[in-house]
Parts: sequence; structure tokens; C-alpha cells
Amino acid sequence: MKNLSKSRGVPKNWVSRKFFEFSTNDFFKFSFFVVNSRFGLEFDFEFVYTENMCESGLDRKFFRLGFLLVLFLFAAPFFAVSESFRVHKSQLLTVSASGDKSSVRAGVNDSLVIQLPDDLTFVEGVELTFKVPQEVAAWRDSVVWSFYDGVYPSPSEKTIDYSGVRSTTGTFGSSYSLTLKIPLSRKNSIKRDAYSQYVSAVPDVVDGKIFIRLQLAMKGTSDDIHSAQFQVTAKPLFINKGKLRIQAAAPGGGTVQPYTVFVDGAALSVPKDGVLLSPGVHNINIVSEYYRNEMRTVTVEQAKYQTLSLDFRSITPTIRVAAPGGTRVFIDDEALEDFSEPVEVSQGDHVVRFMIGDYETVRQVSAMNGRSYTVAVKVDATVTEEE
Repeated sequence: MKNLSKSRGVPKNWVSRKFFEFSTNDFFKFSFFVVNSRFGLEFDFEFVYTENMCESGLDRKFFRLGFLLVLFLFAAPFFAVSESFRVHKSQLLTVSASGDKSSVRAGVNDSLVIQLPDDLTFVEGVELTFKVPQEVAAWRDSVVWSFYDGVYPSPSEKTIDYSGVRSTTGTFGSSYSLTLKIPLSRKNSIKRDAYSQYVSAVPDVVDGKIFIRLQLAMKGTSDDIHSAQFQVTAKPLFINKGKLRIQAAAPGGGTVQPYTVFVDGAALSVPKDGVLLSPGVHNINIVSEYYRNEMRTVTVEQAKYQTLSLDFRSITPTIRVAAPGGTRVFIDDEALEDFSEPVEVSQGDHVVRFMIGDYETVRQVSAMNGRSYTVAVKVDATVTEEE
């Protein structure tokens, strides 16, 4: 068999495989070689079958034809070759991360450079809507649109000469509008409907850009079609998720110690960049052996970030004192000059004493970590009326 790999100058890192190999007498041998410039692969097919496989010459003919047909159908997708072409102008269309629509005008021999947002956290696709000019609609299927993979050089407004592999092609028919839904990954939740066309092949993304070429594909059209302009509008297609971020701060500005987040009762790992949640109201519980437990309720919106800020509180028990002005307060016989703020105490039993003039009252508090206590003293007066 001729070494086609060497004769075609295929790069050394391409793959060559043999799928069939038999070695018996009276056999038929068929070898086939495919180079796929799109995927950077080469395939070396070798098919062999013996006379014993078929009972008659007619059977052998049908067997050979059937095999060649199957082989052709299998190998056809790998024949995609790179094209070199020139466009009239490259039109840049930037997709907004906020969901706003953006538009640009393009001619029948222009290219569209679809610039994707830097942050694709919520973006699973792009919706393109073409407003087709009357001159194009009047000539059915006169203009085609094509997606290209492996585009070189990197698409830009200043470039008109490109090379690449055409991956998906379609026409505008005779309609005055066309909507394409373009997925960015095979696994997506993009809804199909009767009013748009879903692009089944995921387009190649080069430097954050998708390349689409418009091309006049019919001869004998009117001269007006060459100056016709499409109005092209783009908007992102979002996943039905929002993202919750947690910003935690330790008491006194120290290093934040480990904690566990429960979302609607289920423990979740929340990385620094956040966790995806379904839109709606969620109950958040934060549990830690180093801090007091925290409970919050947050509302998550589709394709938006929700930040929950937490100032962790020390697990050390506290005692808050409430007493009338002029009251002298003692905790474990230590005078408390200012009791407007809670006082941290150690875990265990503590004695709180109040003195108002000659009146004195004492209360005992058994403090536990992670708990806060309030001790209040009230002075009441009774009014008695007599005749």
C-alpha cells in the first residue's frame, strides 16, 4: 500500500489506524486513507474478506458495493477541507453579558464576527436575528450563511482574508426574517420552537469569537442585491440559574475558619466564585464550630450574581445587662462601668449583681459557647388609693 501519509505531508502528531485486517488465502483487500484537516486526524482503512465469506460471485459484488457505500457514508464527514476566501468586510457584533440586544448591518458578502462576553458563566448560546432585505427575499435562496471552524487568522474588523472549515450552512429562503439559536456546548437547555432554527453543530470559538460568512450563491440576480443590507441583532441565551457568592469575615479581621453552608437544608460546597442555584428564594444556614450559627434568606435571580456578606460572630458567650440609670452592676464582683454593649464571658457559671441605692438583687447565669444572655432588672411602683 502506498504511504499516503508521507506523500501528503501529514503532520507527525496525526493519528493513523487500521480498522480491518485478515490474512488468509484467496482474499479481497481494500485500503483507504482519509485526511481530516478539521480535526487534525488521518484514517487508514484496510478491508479484507475471503472467498469463503460469500457463496457466489454475485454475492461478492453486492458485498463489495455494500461495503463501499457504508465506507463512503462513514468517511464523508472527514473530507471537510479548509477553504481560503475573502469577504467584503468583517462586521463586529458584540454579545452583551447583561442580556441587552446589540445590532449591526452587514452586506451579502460580509462576515459577522460574533464577540462573546468574557464571562460565560450564565451564557449557553447566542440568538441571532436577521432582518432580511427585500432584494434578498425576492431571490429565494440567493444568499447563504455559513459557520466556519478553525478560522485563521483570528477574526477582526480589520481582516478580510480568511481560511477555515465550513461546518454549517443554510439559506434565508424567501422570508424577511431568520432567527438562529446557536449553542456554545452540546449539553444545553436551549428551547426549540417553530419560529427559529436551532444550529445543531456547536460552532468553533476562536479568541472568544464565532465566525459567520454571508455569501451570494446565485448568479443572474438583480444588481440591487449587491448593495442590500441585513440588520443583524444578537442577544445571549442564558441558563435558568443564578449564582450565590459568600463573602465572610472573621471577628477582629482574622483568618476565616472552616464553616459549612446549608442551602434549603442540603449541605453544599460553595467555592470562592460561588455556586449555581435555581432562581427564587433560598434559606441559607451557616454552621461552624468556630463561630455562631448564621441564618439568612436570599433571593436568586436568573443570570445574576447574589452576594451574601457575613460578619462571623465569636463563639464566646456574652451577657447583656439592662438596668435603669444610676444602677451599679457587677459581674463576678467586678464592677461594670459601661453596660451599653454585651460583655464577653467565659463558659460556665457567672453571678450578676445589681445595686440601686440600698436595694440589691443577684442573678446567676450558666453561660455556654455560642449563646447570648440578657439580664434585666426592673423597678416597679405600686399606687394605692384610699378614701
